[in-house]
Amino acid sequence: MKNKCKHLIFDIAIFCFFVAGRLMHQRPKLKGRENLTNIPLPIIFTVTHDSYFEIPSLSKVYQALKPRPVFTVMAKGDFLSGNYLSSNFRVKNPFLRSIFRIFDKSGIPKIFFKIMNVSTIHRPFLESAVKNNDSMKREVSGQITHFKEAIAQGMSTLVFPEGTTWGFGGLKKIRSSAYQLVSSTFSQYRKKVYVLPINVKVDRLVQGCKDVFINVGKPQFIIKSKEEFNQHLHDTLQRLHTITFSQIGAYYLKKAAVIGSRTRKEIILSREIVTGHIEKIVSDMYSKVKGKILPAFDVNLIDKEYLTEKINGFLEYCTRNNYLIETSRGTGTELYIINREKVLTQYPAKVFRKLNPVGFHANELVSIGEQEIEPLFNISGFLDTQAAGLKSGQGAYLN
Repeated sequence: MKNKCKHLIFDIAIFCFFVAGRLMHQRPKLKGRENLTNIPLPIIFTVTHDSYFEIPSLSKVYQALKPRPVFTVMAKGDFLSGNYLSSNFRVKNPFLRSIFRIFDKSGIPKIFFKIMNVSTIHRPFLESAVKNNDSMKREVSGQITHFKEAIAQGMSTLVFPEGTTWGFGGLKKIRSSAYQLVSSTFSQYRKKVYVLPINVKVDRLVQGCKDVFINVGKPQFIIKSKEEFNQHLHDTLQRLHTITFSQIGAYYLKKAAVIGSRTRKEIILSREIVTGHIEKIVSDMYSKVKGKILPAFDVNLIDKEYLTEKINGFLEYCTRNNYLIETSRGTGTELYIINREKVLTQYPAKVFRKLNPVGFHANELVSIGEQEIEPLFNISGFLDTQAAGLKSGQGAYLN
């Protein structure tokens, strides 16, 4: 009866996350559903983590689980701070913003997180500057012991093995939380704990609904040294990377901005030239995905209507955020000047994704291997047309 009540509460909480995702215009796409059936319990869900935006879409994973375990979540302190929604989901919509603030003040999210066994853990690699190192180590050790004991009693755990949302794009360094839980539980209790790798990517840089790609790998039992374990998990999560349109569009823009910076010429693009070139890039990329040279891919991009919708949404996003400046240059054609300074500006890891999302998503794409990606974007000759080409809607370098 107790377990039935727990599952009912979990189902209600997960449904709330599902509703939140719909309100935030998320469209979760789940790949690897077959790996969520007959999973070995207890299990550690290891999920990539770029922001809090994608968290509601993870309800899709829970809904597909068979059996559905009760689990604890290893999270940072602000989950139980009482202002989680309003501080982490800073949506532009004033109505949603007000709803999140009201929910936070009601205390409902905090109650839900406690019911869902959310436990906080300090991140010493970020916080050691303000706390005594030995004290921090003892505190973290105690927190890890709490999770280990929960696993030994049959409870599964969800962890974010990168330990932070800070970064420059692409998979970050894997921290040792998953290793400690697997290794300690096996050595102390002789209990096998499997790891379920999950890579999440959000197609952010388009106006309108955001596709959230969730790629689930096979459960694995890993007994290796700490370094080998972390590297194995890193490589596994990397293979589950999903190439999104935002990554393709961002790298295209960055590549063009680099060319403009190198030649000291202004890059002007038309919608037609962007569409034509990205269609070619997507076609070539899809061939490499089918050949297993590149990882997972938003296969809907091979549909021209879908791709055109993404391109239009990307151009709208970039003009709204000043990555592209609209102009006609007297041609009567809709043209865009690349704001190469904005595209190429670097920021510290803590704020890079927020201040330069185009740069962040471009880095996401090349993180899977620039030697495979860069040749697909051989656009120097493609852009290197005469200014007269603008009359027919072409892009050009202009002095």
